[in-house]
Amino acid sequence: MRSRWILEGDREAGWVRVWAPAKVNLFLQILRRLPSGYHEIRSLMIPVTLADEIYLTVMNSRTGDVEIQCDDSSIPIDHENLAHKACYVLRSAGFNIGSLSIHIRKKIPVGAGLGGGSSDAAAVMKGIDYLSRSGVSREELCSLGLKIGADVPFFFMEQACLVSGIGDALETVNMFHEMWLVIGFPGFAVSTKRVYDALDSELTNAKAQVNMPISLEGEVRQEGGNWFLINDLEAPVFLWYPFLKEFCKELKALGALEAKMTGSGSSIFGVFKERAVADAAMSTIQKRYPEWKLFLARPVWQSVDESWRNANGSDRG
Repeated sequence: MRSRWILEGDREAGWVRVWAPAKVNLFLQILRRLPSGYHEIRSLMIPVTLADEIYLTVMNSRTGDVEIQCDDSSIPIDHENLAHKACYVLRSAGFNIGSLSIHIRKKIPVGAGLGGGSSDAAAVMKGIDYLSRSGVSREELCSLGLKIGADVPFFFMEQACLVSGIGDALETVNMFHEMWLVIGFPGFAVSTKRVYDALDSELTNAKAQVNMPISLEGEVRQEGGNWFLINDLEAPVFLWYPFLKEFCKELKALGALEAKMTGSGSSIFGVFKERAVADAAMSTIQKRYPEWKLFLARPVWQSVDESWRNANGSDRG
């Protein structure tokens, strides 16, 4: 596939640099638990300018080894890393990837509900596709990515998507909202399995009929003048960690149109219409919550001039 997120590369020299942005769930509904153990969801996911960068280099060795380096020591660099799993999946699908060196420049917090590992895996797959000139389609990569994780296919779309099924049904959405996102990470991860296990075992399709908080045309529906966003996974997480709910309230008090948890947590995001208000909120929040890591980001579609290539999110943590 042709990817806008290939930043630069040289096939003859055997290297490529790929952008791997985080995702935010503007809304997330859990519809029901499937016999497979997965959950059927409906979510509006957007890529944002907080991003990792992936560097792939073809090594001269013919052993077929995959070496991973990362500037974050908390990241596994063995087969547990989704980037490594991405190589295995492609090799199993017949790709001749040879020996690779993968360097991950980590910016997205780990276990934050921002899809960092999934985005890295998708970036590795795009990089291998670029280097190998495979000509594989976006649909084929999505199918292969699903073998790694439910969020991986989203990152091949490179724009906002209405996501349904277990993450495998993707419908692109043209959104043009101007917004700034203040993303807060409290410094710890929340177990996705624990969150889903805590959901009501009587989940039904009834929720599938509720009004869409944001329409497919990208128009924001108003509820009392405020954005109406939801995340069904907040209830158990806020019960365990009530200060996350308080963080949402703080963001709204500081001018956020809405503030919610993304994914299964633990990150919280606030949506701001103006950067100046977002900047002021970040300064205040950092003083009140010095242990939190804060990022200022924006949706990729606002970066029409592709200034996101150097933006990479703004972090004051």
